[in-house]
Amino acid sequence: MVRKVVFWGHLTAGLVAGVFVLMMSVTGVLLTYESQIMHWATARAIEAPAGAVALSPEEIVAATGAVPGQSLVLPREPGGLVELRQGRSSVALDPYSGTELDGAGDGVAAFFHGVTALHRWLSFSGPTEVGGWLVDAANLLFLGLVVSGLYLWLPRTWTWRRVKMNLVFRRGLPNAQARDYNWHHVLGFWALVPLFVIVLTGVVMSYGWANAALFAALGEEVPQGRGRGAVSQEFAARKLSGAPLGYAALLDAAGAARPDWTTAAIVLPETGAGAVQVTLDGGNGVAPAQRSELVLDRATGEILSENAVTGSAGMRARMWARFAHTGQYYGFIGQTVAGLASLAAMVLVWTGMALGLRRLLRMRRLRRAAV
Repeated sequence: MVRKVVFWGHLTAGLVAGVFVLMMSVTGVLLTYESQIMHWATARAIEAPAGAVALSPEEIVAATGAVPGQSLVLPREPGGLVELRQGRSSVALDPYSGTELDGAGDGVAAFFHGVTALHRWLSFSGPTEVGGWLVDAANLLFLGLVVSGLYLWLPRTWTWRRVKMNLVFRRGLPNAQARDYNWHHVLGFWALVPLFVIVLTGVVMSYGWANAALFAALGEEVPQGRGRGAVSQEFAARKLSGAPLGYAALLDAAGAARPDWTTAAIVLPETGAGAVQVTLDGGNGVAPAQRSELVLDRATGEILSENAVTGSAGMRARMWARFAHTGQYYGFIGQTVAGLASLAAMVLVWTGMALGLRRLLRMRRLRRAAV
């Protein structure tokens, strides 16, 4: 009886939310490597003049008129893409002139903007109330589909032959229904964990109550505003004790803690500040195992603290939810797994709806025959 109730709930939810889940899955596949493609498209606009030497960090700051609090993002190899960030906004800079790379990657950015809007709001232009509500509700139903699907996947009698039938793709199946059944069960099993993470984190980002539950589980309240943790008051109040080192020297000093770094983000300090925050990254910018957040003494280059600005447990969990949803939290491999899981979800929706509709049509024919 329980299995029957779960089955019909699973089928109904799949038919109701299937089209929207399919849309989210297709757009999820397209967004798999968005960050890498965007970086490549923007960096293509850099043209090195003959014999030119890339500007120093100080020269770039002077050329852009950057102010304290903004972050200067520098590549390890001179001549790579430089960015000036403030909050969530960023400006791409030419490393040889310090000027903004106007129009760099605009076409690619517009494409991903449209795909993201479709993924999040069922719109190519931006947020829509109805579209956002439909996507959020479909994602919540998708979570129920993942959980109920696991229950329905479990064989009624545990034998290796029955389990194996739902673990591997089979050849020589007699018809499309048998093929869809096999594909649905096999992909449902192998994509279960990444899909559960993707859908659950999507719920956390969609609903305020889910976000609050995440913080409450860690004994915290949802913080007001956005942003990462800040440098502690001890370092923020530190006064400059001598002539400040140049940014290149500070990066050399910081490199002792992360010798494999590929990009560095320096939070531009106030004139008399004695400490500076430097983030060195050897990955994609969000994978914590490949990132070191340091606070250095501006006059000596001494590392005062490492990983001192990561925020509370709740903020770290929320950051995990944000970037586990795309797989970026686990680097390139995580993105690939998330993309493959989204691809599997496309097949799951297609085969699930095909199986469900066939069943309903068969029941309708039987009922007509009985009449």
